[in-house]
Amino acid sequence: MSTQMTINPDLGFFNPDDRLLVATRAWLMFLQGLFKSRPEGYYKWDPNINETEIIITDREPVDSENKSTRPIISTSRGPAVWSSTSLNQQMVPAFGSEKTIYSDLIGCSMTISVIAREGLEAQNLAYTIFRMIPVFKPSILRLGRMHAIGNNISLTQETSRSQIVPGSSTPEWKMVQLIVPFYIQDVFSSEEKDFYTLMRAVNLHMGLK
Repeated sequence: MSTQMTINPDLGFFNPDDRLLVATRAWLMFLQGLFKSRPEGYYKWDPNINETEIIITDREPVDSENKSTRPIISTSRGPAVWSSTSLNQQMVPAFGSEKTIYSDLIGCSMTISVIAREGLEAQNLAYTIFRMIPVFKPSILRLGRMHAIGNNISLTQETSRSQIVPGSSTPEWKMVQLIVPFYIQDVFSSEEKDFYTLMRAVNLHMGLK
């Protein structure tokens, strides 16, 4: 007998909003906008891969994709952790109310890796980002729908890329990383459409009433 649960496609509640994806895209768009505004000859970013002076991506670049000397900025989201800011992640807005609000902070971090041929070049680019994050913090928060960005941003020392990525064919490239903590407030209510219909369907599948 199949153990797969069939969810009614008309259930409006079963439509998760990936807040982590929204936040991740905000960091990438901030970096692209920051370097898009620079003049030509000063690491100006362009969406055309053949025209851009710096590569900004949300994945670790493969060496064969960047045979020129262009520096690379890549973003990587760290683990997301519930912060347990509410009892059992539930809140009842009023005594005797049947409405339940599920809410908690999600703690996470964004690692921004700056990779360049020369360590001084990587350091300079990383420091530019480091000092611009406080300036653009309100904009990043709004675009990424984040609750907060931590002030304890780490700027690492210069590291040989081959120490981070074993087997790299360009071991002379250097890397400097920024680790930026941020927080997301995740909230949804039992009054949302089809919430209890979904609860009953999942409980019945588990043999619960």
